[in-house]
Amino acid sequence: MDIQGKIVVVTGASRGIGAEIAKEFAAAGATVVLSARTAEAINDLAEEIDGVAIPFDASKPEDVRGFVQKVENSVGEIDIFINNAGIEFTNLVEDISENEIEETIRVNLIAPQVLTSALVPKMLERGSGHLVYTSSIAATSGNPGMSIYSSSKAGLTRFAESLRMELRYTPLNVTILHLGPVDTEMWGAIDTNPILERSIKRFTRLGFLAVADKRKVAKRTLKAVLKNKREVRLPRRMASNAILNGIGTRLFEALQTGIRHREEVGKSN
Repeated sequence: MDIQGKIVVVTGASRGIGAEIAKEFAAAGATVVLSARTAEAINDLAEEIDGVAIPFDASKPEDVRGFVQKVENSVGEIDIFINNAGIEFTNLVEDISENEIEETIRVNLIAPQVLTSALVPKMLERGSGHLVYTSSIAATSGNPGMSIYSSSKAGLTRFAESLRMELRYTPLNVTILHLGPVDTEMWGAIDTNPILERSIKRFTRLGFLAVADKRKVAKRTLKAVLKNKREVRLPRRMASNAILNGIGTRLFEALQTGIRHREEVGKSN
């Protein structure tokens, strides 16, 4: 997809991966809409990259339901939507509150699903669109201390894979970011958590764990959209988890070649 002049929405754009992705797409000529809970942070970044700041709280259903229409009323038709907003609570299962469970699932899984259901008909009608989902290598296996986060990201990965199958014979594209540790504040909090500290040291010593540069993640995300790539897997040292986890999906998808699921239920696109 040529992104020059395209409207790109990035949720969770106030810092970390989202902020770097916003900068990368703006530098490539897109009009970037930055969204996050913290209005001040996205206002400053929007000014820096000549973008548009539209505050958005993915934990609030009323914000999520009306967000797509709000953006299109303010800026124009959305070409690329990057579902990057996410939260994580690291704790033992019995020490995670009900509110923390609900907020994690709502932000990491429900919000992207609701936003997608609003976006897909609009993109299909226009005949183009690209949807990006920031998932995690934590989606590929259980992780002590990260039960709710891992389950939310596993759900997001399966949702995005299922969506890709539904959209297979349409002009729309889906990219999943399967990311391990990235040099952000979120990873900093995980890295020093006593539940995971010894595991992290062990995996680092054994050479299984590496930390990706958030700027590299942003560059690879832009490249994935430009070339309609299915996945971004970083850091590369940990990519085997995502590759192995995706074998079943690839096989299932291949076995359905030629079946146009949308046409089966009377959809013309």
